[in-house]
Amino acid sequence: MLAKNNKHLIMNITSYLTKIINEVLCCVNKNLKFITVIILIFIFSAFPAVSQGVDDENDIVTDSTDVLSVDFYQSWELFSNDDPLALSLAFDMKEFKKGKFEADKMPALLSVHLKDTIVRKDIKIKARGVFRKKYCQFPPIKLSLKKAEFTSEYMEEQTTLKFVTHCKNSKMFESYILKEYLVYKMYNILTDISFRVRLVQMEYIDTQEKDKPFVKYGFIIEHINSVADRNNSLRIKSEKLAQRHMEKDMMAIVSLFEFMIGNTDWSVTGLHNMKIIKSKDFTKHEPFPVPYDFDYSGMVNTSYAIPSEILGIESVRERKYWGVCLPEENVMNAKAIFLSRKNSFYELVQEFPFLDKSVKREMVDYLDSFYRILDSDFLLNRDVLSGCKVK
Repeated sequence: MLAKNNKHLIMNITSYLTKIINEVLCCVNKNLKFITVIILIFIFSAFPAVSQGVDDENDIVTDSTDVLSVDFYQSWELFSNDDPLALSLAFDMKEFKKGKFEADKMPALLSVHLKDTIVRKDIKIKARGVFRKKYCQFPPIKLSLKKAEFTSEYMEEQTTLKFVTHCKNSKMFESYILKEYLVYKMYNILTDISFRVRLVQMEYIDTQEKDKPFVKYGFIIEHINSVADRNNSLRIKSEKLAQRHMEKDMMAIVSLFEFMIGNTDWSVTGLHNMKIIKSKDFTKHEPFPVPYDFDYSGMVNTSYAIPSEILGIESVRERKYWGVCLPEENVMNAKAIFLSRKNSFYELVQEFPFLDKSVKREMVDYLDSFYRILDSDFLLNRDVLSGCKVK
């Protein structure tokens, strides 16, 4: 009896399911065009970067103007993502090294590796950096992106990007790059009025095939116009301004930061490793200094960093306060900020996965020596408050 009832129940369920399937199929046949449109909308919304010129076999975007102009800073999150960005740069390496002192740009092919897609773009490059062009086998590079090819309003101010390279082909020089990258990230922790950076795993390809392709770490530096735009400000190019003309709280932060990392290779006057921006808010009269280029600092401790004789120190690892004398209130405000960011500095270094433990330990020790000064009224007065420049 029970088996008979179960058989009857199964027959009813089967009949009911058959009826539902038939109704669904009928609906599909009547609305096939509508469903197709919905599917296409889903596909294009899910894959906005693959808009044109796709090679089905290699999954490569060959005409990437729209991709670069729209997604370069938004979908890629160029400066909001800490994961290394995979790039390839193909150019004539011999010609680049030979002409590094020349002003002319040379053609290159930039490829951006995004999961299974490679975005390719023809660009121009040239060597940059006064000292590094003389010293480095592989100097820093300026990537030039033609303004006319970009439709994004945001990218109108981003026609060039500075790319910091490994200088020489050794693990030691690559560690310099990674340490300097962390120094930029430290300053980001202190203030938004700072250059953002993005770590890059760059594959270098010689178009003449005389050198084998190789991969090195480097990093991209945000354009100063973008820094100004993010802070509702405008860039000031005057080389006649001095530290005393800057907003005092920010000048105190810059000076104490340069002291923390052991850097004296900077100057507001002459804009040496320093940019200046001014708020669009007419009630804020004093401009803000924005420091960059930290390879001469004791924190990075490059083999070529030699302090000037006028400093009276033998090594860049010896700190020398290079800021002008400011009201003690401004220095104390800066001190409070550095104390509040202490744990963030240590975590940044200790959790960074791309440096050897011994190198990170060295950076942590250097931070320790700075905070010993900051925690001591006597040392702070001797090395900072009394060590400032009168002018």
